Amino acid sequence: MSIKLLIAMLPAVFIFHDFEEIIMFKPWLEKNQDEVKRRFPRLGNVLKNKHDHLSTSSFAVAVLHEFLLITVVTCASLYFDSYHWWFGAFAAFSLHLIIHLAQWVIYGKYVPVVLTSILALPYCIYVFVEFLKITDMKTEELFLWAAVGIILTLASFIPAFSLASRFEDWKSRNYPRSAD
Repeated sequence: MSIKLLIAMLPAVFIFHDFEEIIMFKPWLEKNQDEVKRRFPRLGNVLKNKHDHLSTSSFAVAVLHEFLLITVVTCASLYFDSYHWWFGAFAAFSLHLIIHLAQWVIYGKYVPVVLTSILALPYCIYVFVEFLKITDMKTEELFLWAAVGIILTLASFIPAFSLASRFEDWKSRNYPRSAD
């Protein structure tokens, strides 16, 4: 399979993974919130403060923000035939999947990200191996761009969830009876 096709697949793999989170997070949180608060008090507070007020559609706005970023980076990388920024996004996404698997192991039962993390991780491993075969980046550069990708991804959560909160406010004003 062409490395460019594998690179181009990143946004599709990302959204496939995030669909599980969009669809399952709110009902899972409603069902498991008390246990999460009891077992992980700080995490329970973060979930309540950051996510409890967001509807599924508002959470999807945050995901859309991240999807658009990863898509723009992927398309630009393919167009310019330069993969530093793409590798940073890819590394951040791969680490994201590993963190989800760790959450599942620590929690000890289903969390609404684990199924697609398990399915997406082989893609990440395969692409990483294939990318190493064609890249001229040195190990230090790979680590640098991975760090850049992780830092920028974390920073992008601020505008993503700001947009989601503003969308939630707008939706509440314009569609006050929305069950979503």
